[in-house]
Formats: sequence, C-alpha cells, structure tokens
Amino acid sequence: MVCTVHIQHAEVGSRPRVVGLSAAFLLIVVLLASACGGGDQNPFGLQSELVTPADRADALAFDPEGRLFYAEHWSGNIRVVTPDGQLLEEPFATVPDVAANANWGLTGLALDAEFEDNHYVYAYFTELLDPGPPPIGRPVIIRFTDVDNEGTEPTVIVADLMEANPDQPFNANGSIHLGPDGFLYATLGDYDMPRDVGPQNKEVPQDLGTPIGKILRIRPEDGTAPADNPFVDQPSADPRIFAYGFRNAFDFAFNPETGKMYGSDSTGPTCEELNVVEIGGNYGWPIAGEWPYTDCLFSMETPAIHFFALEGMQPGDFTSTVGVRGMEFVSGDVYPTLGDSLLVCESAPGLIRRLVLEGTGSDEVVADDVVVRDCEFAMAISPDGIIYYSNQSEIRRLVPIDSSE
Repeated sequence: MVCTVHIQHAEVGSRPRVVGLSAAFLLIVVLLASACGGGDQNPFGLQSELVTPADRADALAFDPEGRLFYAEHWSGNIRVVTPDGQLLEEPFATVPDVAANANWGLTGLALDAEFEDNHYVYAYFTELLDPGPPPIGRPVIIRFTDVDNEGTEPTVIVADLMEANPDQPFNANGSIHLGPDGFLYATLGDYDMPRDVGPQNKEVPQDLGTPIGKILRIRPEDGTAPADNPFVDQPSADPRIFAYGFRNAFDFAFNPETGKMYGSDSTGPTCEELNVVEIGGNYGWPIAGEWPYTDCLFSMETPAIHFFALEGMQPGDFTSTVGVRGMEFVSGDVYPTLGDSLLVCESAPGLIRRLVLEGTGSDEVVADDVVVRDCEFAMAISPDGIIYYSNQSEIRRLVPIDSSE
C-alpha cells in the first residue's frame, strides 16, 4: 500500500493551514505516517490530518467557538488547542492527585450544555487516596470554570464512589458526556468484581444499591439525581442510576436526530456489544453464567443490537474483543461518502469503523466498514461537524478531500 501523506497541522474546527515545523519534526511525521497509514486517503475519500501531538488523549471536547479541550490520561492535564490550531503551552487545568495506570487516570471530559454562559468544564479521573503500597484510588468527577483558557474554581461534583485497589484495578471510571437533556452521564465499570454481593444482596452490577457496573445520570451543578431517574423512588437504590448490568461500558454517544443513547460493553475476552441504552435498562452482566459462553446471545435481558470482533474473527471467539473507546455520530451533510452514521474507535486493532443504523428504532446495523487504522482512544465532533480522534501520540481529524484542497 502506498501512503499519501499530508504534512500539516490543522486549524481546529476550520479549514486546514500549514504552520512552521522543523525539518527534523517533518521527517518524524513522514516516517510515522508512512508506518501507520495515518496520512492515507481511504476508500471513503477522506484525508487524515495531524492536529497536534498529544500524549494519550483519553477524552476530547469542543466549545461552541471551536476550542478543543483534551485530557491527558497519565498526567491529569487538561489542555487546549485554539480554533486556529495552536496548542497552548500551559495546561488549562490539572486534576488533583491523579492516580494513573493502564486503566486508572484522567479518562473523561465534558463541557456544560450552557458553556457559553457558565464556562463549566467537567473531568472524570481516578484520585489517589493513598500512595501505598498498595495504592488506593477512587473515581471522582470535578468541575472547573474556564476563565481565559485557565480552569479556575475546582469543585468536586461526585466523590463518593467506591475505592479501588490493586485487587480491583480494572473497569472503574470511564467516560462522561452531557446528554441532550442537559444532564451529565457517566459510566462506572464492575471493578473486576462482578460476583461480589452488594447492599441488596445481589451481584454488584445487578444491585441497585451500588453505582458499580452502572451508567449514572446526574445534575451537573451538584451531582445529585434528577427527579425523573428510574430508581429515585426505591429507598434502597442509588438514585443516580440510569441503567445497569454493565461490565465495562466505557463510551457512549447520543444520536443527534433521535436523542437515543448508544453505548458499548464487553464481557471479557469474548463478547463486545453495541447497545441502545434505555432508561432503567438491564444489560445483563453478570447473569450470563460462567464463562466461556456458547455464543454472545447469552443474556436474557436487554439484547445488544450488534457485536464487535477483530478482523478475521467472530464475536464469541476467545480474545476477539476490540476495546471500544470512542463513539460519535457524523452527518452525511458533512461526509457524503459516510452518510449519517455512527463512528466507533476500536482500541485493540486501532480502527475507526462506520456503522450504518436503520430499522424503525435505528436499532439495526446494516453496514460495518473500516474508515481509518490509527484510532485508539477518544473521538469528538467539532462545531462544523468534523470528526477528531486520538491515538497514543496524536490528535487527528478526518476531512473530505475536496474540502481540504
């Protein structure tokens, strides 16, 4: 395969432009692009462009003016790229006492629905409570107020989630996003302890008395439960729970046309699913029984609408899961060759896949295609509808070729 490399930084949320780069840096970019295919023109007629080098940007979010905020997993820094493509030298903010390993760290970022008025930026991270050994961490949601590219007035919104330790190092804090209803949604995994019993004497992902293994829906101003959450009237339930029965429901996205929520979950090394996440829905983990499963349709609860698998493998094959880390809906008005579709970033193979949804409830996947091969983590849509995505060392964007010439 011959790579067509487009060497440039891109203006954020606007047409691309060339900026000054050293000869050494240009050579490095050329070599990297040639090695990984980041600059390839793909079958959909799109060009992948470098926006900025970035150290494992686990979350991306845009403000209405086109500033790109991104979260560095390891350092706990939140950084800003201006609308004209300049990475600001100083971090916007640094979350306090971040504890980071392959799963712990700064993993979520969201801007308030009323950002133009209140300038609120939310972050989801693992706070180090005790350096140990062994270290003890806890998922926390914090809010900053943007003042001239600086995060001020740090305010903790959620700080009562369960502590994690080296015996439960996985499947804790995931992603946060503002829903179309203006509330903040957050994923919390099963802490790799699905068979432990919770306050209601059920396995914790099925136990409504604990937020473990749930998707939460909270008021962004104070972290409390909205009055219309599904379990607010159950005295022993955590009122913040929106849906339950998840192992590692890391990321999710809302369909801009219907408002429906779509999210992924995995059941270990065999089955990874796409769900329509409904209020009060039970997504089955871990009542499937003992692994290995005969197939991925084991759950008697809310069924998945699609299953993911590595290329050359089938859903249900051992180690076939792809590690979905990012999701975004794109518009056919901006991407005519993609059409209205859901793009999914698969961390393990490093792919962006296009899923086309049809059916009366947009609950049937009728097309599943590879778009690019250098996405590992986050995705976000700019105000002008362009998709941005990240890998271990970069943030990139996909531009229709005719709009970049």
